[in-house]
Amino acid sequence: MTRRSTTLLALILALSLGAPAAAESLPQGGGANNVVIVKTTTDGAQAERAHTKITQIGGPNVESANIAAATATDCTGCDATAVAVQVALVTGAPTLFAPANAAVSANSGCTSCGTFAYAWQYVVQVDGPAHLSPEGQLEVGAVEQQIDDAAGSVRPATLEDDLALQARLDALTSNLRDIIDNEVQQGNVPAVGSPEVRARSEYRPD
Repeated sequence: MTRRSTTLLALILALSLGAPAAAESLPQGGGANNVVIVKTTTDGAQAERAHTKITQIGGPNVESANIAAATATDCTGCDATAVAVQVALVTGAPTLFAPANAAVSANSGCTSCGTFAYAWQYVVQVDGPAHLSPEGQLEVGAVEQQIDDAAGSVRPATLEDDLALQARLDALTSNLRDIIDNEVQQGNVPAVGSPEVRARSEYRPD
């Protein structure tokens, strides 16, 4: 196991136990990380956050981490929802390909509480520097707003609610993948198809 993987697992464990943790505790390099951490300790509170990130990665290492973590601790009638969505455009021929995607949710010492974490990561390898077309940028912006709205649209109070939110997010990220596939360009031409494509989602209710 690499040092980065060990650090990532330690962060996830700390979050699941409700211990203090921050995105800065992840090692840097090998691509930008996308970390969404939502915690609530207030009675009756509904906390939610979503973040969608599109990043380009060059160089020998691809180690971007996409993490969603939600915790509810020592409160009554409290909820937390975390949604992390990441698209990584990889250029060149990396020698280390180890992106990480994880969702963690945990309740501790609370009653009538719920947590929901969703992480989706799409990694695409292209031949050279790539960018979204102007139309693609507008479409991604619209989907990003829909993901933000979805994160706060359902309180994670029941399994039925969790599954409904997951289905909504699955549909939105599927739409995002279609936009990336159709609108990523190199120069003024569509990007070359990728030998390494990964779309992963993680869902954790609690």
